[in-house]
Amino acid sequence: MTFVVFTSRFLSRAVLPTGAVRLQAVAGVVGRRCCWGILACLLIFVSPAFGVTPATLIGPDLNAQAVEVASLNDGTLNYFDIQRTLRSSAIDGFVQLRSIGGEDLAGPGPVRGVTAGVWLTDGQRFAGDWVGPTPDGSGLIWRHPTIGTVTIPLDEVAQVNWVGGDGLVVRRAARTMDTVTLTNGDRLSGFVSSLNDEGVVLVLNTGGAGGDGGGSMTIPFGRIASMVLSNPYRSRVEPYHRVTLVDGTRVWADELRISGDRVYCRVILPGGLAVGFESPVMELARIDFWAGGLRLIDLTELPMRTVDEASVFGLTVPVRVAGRSVRMHAPGSVVYELPEGAVRFAGVAELDFQDAPAHITDWSDFQVVVSVQEVQDQRFPVSGSQPVTRINTPISGPELTIRLDPGVNGPILDRLLLRDAVILVRLPGAEPSGDSGR
Repeated sequence: MTFVVFTSRFLSRAVLPTGAVRLQAVAGVVGRRCCWGILACLLIFVSPAFGVTPATLIGPDLNAQAVEVASLNDGTLNYFDIQRTLRSSAIDGFVQLRSIGGEDLAGPGPVRGVTAGVWLTDGQRFAGDWVGPTPDGSGLIWRHPTIGTVTIPLDEVAQVNWVGGDGLVVRRAARTMDTVTLTNGDRLSGFVSSLNDEGVVLVLNTGGAGGDGGGSMTIPFGRIASMVLSNPYRSRVEPYHRVTLVDGTRVWADELRISGDRVYCRVILPGGLAVGFESPVMELARIDFWAGGLRLIDLTELPMRTVDEASVFGLTVPVRVAGRSVRMHAPGSVVYELPEGAVRFAGVAELDFQDAPAHITDWSDFQVVVSVQEVQDQRFPVSGSQPVTRINTPISGPELTIRLDPGVNGPILDRLLLRDAVILVRLPGAEPSGDSGR
């Protein structure tokens, strides 16, 4: 580019023969066009060097679009859409930014080899390391490598994992007792009254169901794998964003900024303490925007029960849940307990080809039937010729039923992989936004 500009300037100043005037004009035009052409190529091909990050952006209609995020500041998201058009939009017009960096790493439990974690009753969770109990024994101290040290009262703890396991995948039902699971697999139930330097103080339940406790014992931390407390879940209705990191950490934030390849968050910790942290944007897995009180919840985080277990040629095929995916076989059905304010359900229904012989996939033919309170049946076909179907439908009610009906060929490879399934929830007091309820 420098050579072209120099040549144009040299020709413009040189004493040229009359017949070379046209050559001078052509050189000037070529120089300018080369400059603009090279600049355009730089913008197109080296955008990652300027901090553009691939991600998936989801609106209140639960339709997803692939974008490249340039920046986020003062409530405005600047991004390139799939046509490479730069757009600026207020973040309250979206509910979620996921698959940041091109891969969705935000499952219900810790990822990337993280095994220890603490889950809170308001939906927050922290990977990292156990530090110890608070001096008065009424809480615990946890350390996250990026956020720092966090003090959590026992009344706000849902579960603590010291070693192993996938963490609190779902809160399947309201608990009436605390449970401590030992490293050898044994479980003790009762009431966790406090923590001390020696371990967990557990008042044992020896009176049977609904009976009084009897005596207490201190369980050394070294013998404990996990602890689940019966504290009730509480929904956060403050105008906070929910930020999920790739290590499984999930926190509430009242301030977000993305600039280049860096992200800044101000996190609201237990007790209302605000702490800021900065990290590479690739450490982000997902951002749930406040969006006027709309929240996305992964279907696999909701309580589920199997109503009809599939039986195929005499063999029982149970429902399998792994991360954010659900695998089922027709005929069968499951029921999910919906949170209050659920207004829309979306997901991707795929034919599960895993370990399937290629020559029999054409026999696959079943329907995914979605209903609420056994009414409003909606059918979504899946078959060898149509292996992928997108589900996006309004819902209203306390329970969501997903049923698989086999087709004319019978239950031959009628296997469903349900992925990216989410529930859109409008929090109490939130105003309707967009077409989320249509």
